[in-house]
Amino acid sequence: MEKFIIVFTIFYNLFTFFQKALSENVFFYFNMHFFKYLVFPTTFFLSLCYTECMKKTVYHSKSIRNRILIFTLSAILGMCLLISLFSYYIFRHYLQNTLIQSTETSLRLLSESMDNSIDEVYRLVRYCQTDSNIANYIEHNPNPGSVLSVSTYDSFYEECSRNSSYNYMPRIAIVSQEHYLQVVTATYSSTADLATLIPGLPYYEELLTADDYDFSPGIVSDPFHRAGRKVLPVIRPITYQYNNRQAGYLFIEISADLFTIPLKDYSCPSDSFLYLSIAGHTYIYENGGLQEFTPEYSILDDLSAYSLTGTTHISKIHSSAKGEQILVTTPLDMPDCYLSQSISHAERTNQAVLFMGILACILIGILSIGVVLMLLMNRMITVPVSRLQTRMVRIAGGDFSRDPSVEWDHELGDIGRGINDLSENVSELMEKRLEDEKQKQDLEYKMLQSQINPHFLYNTLNSIKWMATIQGATGISEMTTSLSRLLKSISKGTSLLIDIREELSLLENYFTIQSYRYGGTITMDIQVDNESLYNSEIIKFTLQPLVENAIFHGIEPKGCAGHIRIHVGYETSDNTEKIRIDVTDDGVGMTADKAAQVLRSNDDSSADFFREIGVSNVHKRLQYQFGAEYGITIESKEGEYTTMSIHIPNIPLHNNETVSSETISSENT
Repeated sequence: MEKFIIVFTIFYNLFTFFQKALSENVFFYFNMHFFKYLVFPTTFFLSLCYTECMKKTVYHSKSIRNRILIFTLSAILGMCLLISLFSYYIFRHYLQNTLIQSTETSLRLLSESMDNSIDEVYRLVRYCQTDSNIANYIEHNPNPGSVLSVSTYDSFYEECSRNSSYNYMPRIAIVSQEHYLQVVTATYSSTADLATLIPGLPYYEELLTADDYDFSPGIVSDPFHRAGRKVLPVIRPITYQYNNRQAGYLFIEISADLFTIPLKDYSCPSDSFLYLSIAGHTYIYENGGLQEFTPEYSILDDLSAYSLTGTTHISKIHSSAKGEQILVTTPLDMPDCYLSQSISHAERTNQAVLFMGILACILIGILSIGVVLMLLMNRMITVPVSRLQTRMVRIAGGDFSRDPSVEWDHELGDIGRGINDLSENVSELMEKRLEDEKQKQDLEYKMLQSQINPHFLYNTLNSIKWMATIQGATGISEMTTSLSRLLKSISKGTSLLIDIREELSLLENYFTIQSYRYGGTITMDIQVDNESLYNSEIIKFTLQPLVENAIFHGIEPKGCAGHIRIHVGYETSDNTEKIRIDVTDDGVGMTADKAAQVLRSNDDSSADFFREIGVSNVHKRLQYQFGAEYGITIESKEGEYTTMSIHIPNIPLHNNETVSSETISSENT
C-alpha cells in the first residue's frame, strides 16, 4: 500500500511538473523544480526498495564481506542523497537571496539618482514659494515689461538655470492674477496664454488645493507642446507675504526624461522588466520610453524578509502573461511613487545550471571515492578475515601447527599471531591441566589434614568453662564464654554486614576478656539514643578495633584506671539522616598529626602496626562500603581524652543470614 501511494505521488508530480513547465519558462522551471517534483519522490521510492532489499540481504547473509559492501554502498548512497537535499535547499535560498539583494542594491542606486533630480525640483518650488521678489511680483501684478517684471524674471531665470534639474523642466511658470512669468527650455512650445489655459486643465484644482505634492494625474501629454511631449505636472500655490491667502501659483512641467534617461543607463537583463508606479498609474519601461499599462497579477508570497532595508518591498507574483516572477519594489522621494524590477529568469537559470553541474561533479567524486574505499576495505579486511576463518577451521580439525601467512603487520596480524600461539600451546595446556588436577587433589588432601574442626575448639572452651565453674573460677568461665562467642561469630556466616545490636554484643564479649586482663580497672558503658538504631546495618567488627585502640593507646599508657564510653545516636548532614557512633576514652590523647596518621597509617615497620592499621582499615572499609562522605573522624586533646566517631548511613538491615547476639548466646549455652 505504501509503495502504491508513492508511485501515485511520483506520477502526479510528473503531470504537475510538465503542466507548469509548458505554461511557463520551460528550461527555467525544469532547473528550479527538477529536484522538487522528480528527484526527491523518485529517490525516496528507490530508497524504500533498496531498504527492503538490504534487509533481506543483510539479515540472511553471513558473510562479513557482503555486509561490508552493503553497508558501504548504503553509506555512500545515503551521503549522496543528504548532500543533494542539503545542497538543493541551501542553493535555492542562496540564489534567491543573492538575486533579490543584488536587484535591490541596483534599484536603490537608480532611485537615488532619480531622487536627487526630484529633490532639485522640490528646491525650486520652495524658492518660488518663499522668495520675496516673486512674492512682491505676485502681490503687485505688474504689467509685462515693467521694471518689477523684468527684475523678477531675471532673478527667477537665474535661479532656474542654476538648478541641476533645469533640463528636466521644459516649462516653469509663475502665474499672478492676470500676468505670468515663465521659463521655457523645450522647443515647439505653444504661446498660448497660460493664465487662461492652466485653470482650465482637468487636474488644476486638485493639484492646487492639495496639502502636499500631488502626482495623481500621472504622466500626461503637455497641453502647451504641439508634439505631445509627456510631462508630470506640478501646481503649487504662492501666498501673500503677510497672510496665507493665495495670491498666485507655480506651474512646473517635469519631463518624463527625468525617469527615462537614468533607466537608459541602467543595466537590465533582456527578460527582466522595469516598472514605474506614480500615484496608482503603472508604467513599463520599453523601447526607451514609459508605456502605461494595467498590471494583472496575483501575489503568491511576501519575501520582504530578504530585504537589506526596511523600505524595499519584495513579493512573489504570478501573471498570466509572464508567469511566476519575483518583484523588487523600492520607493521614490515622491508621494506614492515606486520603482520596481522583476528578477531575470535567465540569470536564475544560468546559476541553476551551474549549481547542477557542480553538484553532479561532487556526487560523481563521492561515488568514485566510495568505490575505491569499498575495494580497499575488501582487500584490507575481508581477505584477512577469510584467511583467519580458514585457519580456525584447521585448528578445529586438529591441525595445531603454526601458519606464518596469517601474521600480517596490523591488528588482524596480531590476531593471527595470537591464534598461532594458541594453537601451539593447546597440547601443552592439556598436559598442564592433567598435572594441575593431580596437584589439586594433593592440596585438597593436605588442606583436609591441616583443618581444625571449629566444633572441637568450641567443645574445648566449653569444657574449660565448666571446669572453671565447678572449681569456682567465675572469671575464667566468663572469659572462655566470651572467647567462644567471638570465635563462633568469626567462623559462622559470611555476611559482611550485621545490625548494631549484634555488633554491640560482640564488643561486650571482647571487652569482658579485656576487663579481666586489666583486673577490672577499665570500665565501659554503652548508650543508645533510640531502639530503632539497633536494627541499622554496620560492618562486622567495626567497634572492636576502636575500643582496642582506646585501651592500648589511650588508657594503658596513662598507668591508671580508665573509662570508655560508647554513644550511638543520629546526626543530620546535607539534609540526610545519618548514624554517629562515638568511642570516647579518658586516656592520654594525641596530637592532630598523630590522629591523621592513625587514619592513613600504612607503615608496617611500626611496633603498633596491627593496632593502628586496624583503625585505618575500618575507616577505608566504611568508605568503600558506604561512600567517601562516610568513615571515621578523630577528635583528641593531649592528656584528657580521645573521641573516635563513626559516621554511617541509617540503613535498616534486612539480611536473613545475620546471626543475632541472642542466637549466639543460646547456641553457646
